[in-house]
Amino acid sequence: MKKLSIITVNYNNIAGLRKTYESIQPQTFRNFEWIVVDGGSTDGGKEFIQEHQSEMSWWCSERDGGIYNGMNKGIAHAEGEYLMFLNSGDELIASDTLERVFASAPNADVIYGNWIEKKKYGFKKKCIPPKEVNYYYFAYRPLCHQTTFIRSSLLKQSPYNESYRICADWAKWVELSKAGCTFQYIPVAICLYFRDGVSYHAVKQKKEEHKRILSEFYPTDLADILYYLMMKKDERLKVIRRLVWLSSALLLMVIILSFWLCL
Repeated sequence: MKKLSIITVNYNNIAGLRKTYESIQPQTFRNFEWIVVDGGSTDGGKEFIQEHQSEMSWWCSERDGGIYNGMNKGIAHAEGEYLMFLNSGDELIASDTLERVFASAPNADVIYGNWIEKKKYGFKKKCIPPKEVNYYYFAYRPLCHQTTFIRSSLLKQSPYNESYRICADWAKWVELSKAGCTFQYIPVAICLYFRDGVSYHAVKQKKEEHKRILSEFYPTDLADILYYLMMKKDERLKVIRRLVWLSSALLLMVIILSFWLCL
């Protein structure tokens, strides 16, 4: 049995698939298998997969029901003790990343670590999650899916709920923590990912699914309070963003005016 199954879901993102492949291929830790689930790409992705199929334990290229449907296909064929979801465009930080993760022989149900978020214009942000997470932590925020290693038996028994289009992994963290599964933090930078996915742009749908998670997994009174606090937080953030934008605009006007007066 392999220690790890890396599952990559791809659809018409051959450039991203190449990046993911190039970060997996040189890993010094070799006790893993790679599974690629392609949604029927027409940009050369299928041909790229066929070219490298000898390095995969299983792959397919066919129309599917979305990203979580693709992940569930990968789960069904995975034979590793742990599962990692590294989708096209996501990259492991270094060639020894997996070796560093498993060097301490972690044995929790869910292992998670740090990540680097790549934003527009090349800006990067190092993100460090809390060392302890629980059922109440997940009411507000999820883990970064790409930096988690999940015991495969848990997902084989209960795959991702495909009725969620964006937040099925978030719902899974709540489900697992509520069931008493263990979470272990590893101080290793695991993944570099570009913050430009579906959840980043579909803000309204993400909020709706977050509200659904609260209503499904938390007592009604608590869910109402948590949702209210979340909405208030979003309102405060909007005000802060507007103030920052306005301050920046005023500063720019002052600089331009000062420069013009000096001429």
